[in-house]
Amino acid sequence: MRFTRALAVAGVATICGAGVALAAHVTQVNPATVPTGFLAAHNQVENIRISSLARALERGEADVFVQHARLGANEATGWHTHPGGVFVEVVGGSLTYEDAAGGKCRRATYQAGEGFFDPGFGHVHRAIAGPSGADFYPVYVLPPGSQTHIIPASAPQECTS
Repeated sequence: MRFTRALAVAGVATICGAGVALAAHVTQVNPATVPTGFLAAHNQVENIRISSLARALERGEADVFVQHARLGANEATGWHTHPGGVFVEVVGGSLTYEDAAGGKCRRATYQAGEGFFDPGFGHVHRAIAGPSGADFYPVYVLPPGSQTHIIPASAPQECTS
């Protein structure tokens, strides 16, 4: 499923009676300073879990955050989870998504024009930029009233060696 279809589903849910919460706990950019146009388009996003999106919706509402994130060369985020699902579109450089499943530490690398879906709700992971860094857009679809968009966590045992 392409990101645009999934974003359309989230958009429809938002438009159909849902309010987008503007959270005071995150820095917001003045929209007048951002050029108009697509910040990312036609990114192929993998592993979308409709169940995570459905779980985030409450009475047809969700908190939606769109963030521009940048990591320097080989820089990593800390291990974390989210209170809901996250679409991640890589628009510059490359980004490696690291998590654990089936008793193994997994890594998948995404180039500009590609992306992935993180199911959130306790799924612990981190992201590591490639040798030229990474620019990416996480789009968070969270339950209404979420206190934060990122929850720090410990590395899964499979990924500590």
